[in-house]
Amino acid sequence: MKRQIVWAMVCALLVCTPAAVFAQLRGMGRVGGVVTDDHGAPLAGVSVKASVQGAGGAIDATSDAKGEWTVSGMAKGQWHIEFVKPGYQPTAAKVILEAEIARVPPIAISLKKAS
Repeated sequence: MKRQIVWAMVCALLVCTPAAVFAQLRGMGRVGGVVTDDHGAPLAGVSVKASVQGAGGAIDATSDAKGEWTVSGMAKGQWHIEFVKPGYQPTAAKVILEAEIARVPPIAISLKKAS
């Protein structure tokens, strides 16, 4: 009986720990915008990765044919957003969501060709 209780506690800990880390990221905030090249043309297929320092996880998105991207389900806090596309120099932006239900004005990102 004691083994079953200990085993159940270990299983609960293993299941709850990743969920707790993930819960730090999840909220109702949303950030989006457009990614263009240095000539103003929209860039499709840009990898967008939003993370909170120390939270141990990220929310990923990809820009569409119009260069538009959206990251949703973000919790309150300071977010680091990285934009990466092969052949271009990566860039990043910082966004602060001051409330659980927050929407930030669209962010315009321009990627330069890698030299």
